[in-house]
Amino acid sequence: MMILLLMSILPIDGYSTNKDGWSVFYPERNICAVRGFSATLPCNYSYPQSGYKVVQKLWCSMDSNSKWCVKPPYVYDSTLNVTSDFVYGGDDKSNCTLFIQNVKFYYSGEYRFRFITDVTGGKWTGDPGVTLTVSDLKVELIRLSGNGTLKPGDSLNLTCHVYCTHSSSQTVWSKNNQNLDRSGPVLHFPSLTAEDSGNYTCTWNSSVSSGSDTISIYVEDSTIAGLKTSIFIIMLVVSGVILIGLVMAAIIYNLQRRKIKTPEENKGQSGEKTQTHLDQDQDQVPQPEVTYATLSIKTNKPPEKNVQDDQQDDSVIYSDIKLH
Repeated sequence: MMILLLMSILPIDGYSTNKDGWSVFYPERNICAVRGFSATLPCNYSYPQSGYKVVQKLWCSMDSNSKWCVKPPYVYDSTLNVTSDFVYGGDDKSNCTLFIQNVKFYYSGEYRFRFITDVTGGKWTGDPGVTLTVSDLKVELIRLSGNGTLKPGDSLNLTCHVYCTHSSSQTVWSKNNQNLDRSGPVLHFPSLTAEDSGNYTCTWNSSVSSGSDTISIYVEDSTIAGLKTSIFIIMLVVSGVILIGLVMAAIIYNLQRRKIKTPEENKGQSGEKTQTHLDQDQDQVPQPEVTYATLSIKTNKPPEKNVQDDQQDDSVIYSDIKLH
């Protein structure tokens, strides 16, 4: 009888519903969190305060643990001094809230809290747990009119997308870090002006999570737009004139090059022509004929006075005469 009574008093692992003062309660069973931001998993627990002391607090992921979170691994273990994205924000009495920093996609899943006291059998696991869904938050620009660069008069929507939902969530907008009086996931611009240029931030908030994203828009001022158009036209005309000038210069240069040869080319051609004319002249001018004649003249000598003079032979004078 005593054994049965003792068993009815001592808690056993079970659901989060209260049983003899032992319970784990999750105020938010489904939580939407934005990747890269933080999330809170609210949690409360209870146990008979008299005669019990909590000696270990645990949070486990059901992706890597069993139903009652009896064995490691744990995302949080109060007996271990480790640093991680999972931070315990509760106490040893009733608060078992878990904070998750820098939420990642693979953190999505079900989480459960378990606590153990210094009394044998004095332990409890909150089952079922709380489900965390991790999503991206993105601001998207949707053009309703106009194309290309944003100009005055164009219309558009800035839409804040969070790909999971939460009942208590709300969306607020700010421009250049100044809050706007408009809220909701869509920011509408029916007719843009240059003053609408700036950095727009969508901040998504819920009771347990938050996130934000920023987008920049620039609307051209009509005066600047007109000035840019004028400058473009002027540059286009100038470019055309320069191009035409270059083409004309190239044509004139080629024409002059055909008429005027370089000195080397002229010299070579002149020498060839001169030599050719000389050769032709030499062939055409008749060569004079040369006639040679031999003339023999015999002179009368005075009387010889001595024998030596008598012995001398008569002299013969030859003369070559060239006749032209």
